[in-house]
Amino acid sequence: MAVGNMKTATFAAIGVYLIGVTLWRYYSLGTTDKAAMNVLIGLSSFFALKYQKLVYISPLGPVKETHTWITHHRETMRWDEIKFITIMHRRGEAMVFFERDILGWKVLFDESQIDGLKELFKKYVPKVTVNDIKR
Repeated sequence: MAVGNMKTATFAAIGVYLIGVTLWRYYSLGTTDKAAMNVLIGLSSFFALKYQKLVYISPLGPVKETHTWITHHRETMRWDEIKFITIMHRRGEAMVFFERDILGWKVLFDESQIDGLKELFKKYVPKVTVNDIKR
C-alpha cells in the first residue's frame, strides 16, 4: 500500500472510530462525556484526508504547495534569492538544500532526478555554487 493510501486509510479510520464511539455512547449510554473532544479530533481527521503537499521546480524557482479541503497555499523561492545549493545523496534518494540568507528549504528527490535538476540549475542559476556531497 502506498504511503498516501496508508495516510488516507489511517485518518479515515480515526475519524470514523471517534465519531462512531461518540454517537454510540450518546445513543446507548446517554452520556456526552468527551463528546466535544472526540468530535473535534474526528472532524480534524477528516480534514487531514485532503491535506496534500507538493514540491516542484518551476521556471520561477522551487515551489511548495499545500492543498486542503478549504485552503490552497503556494510559496515560491525565486531563483535570484538562492545563494547556494547543496545535494546530499543517501540510499537512492537525494536531499537538496536550497539556501538563501540564513534560512532555506530541504527537498527530497529521487536519485534518478538529480541529473535533470543539475541541468535546470545550470539553466536558471548558472552562477550559484552547487555542492554535490556523495557518501
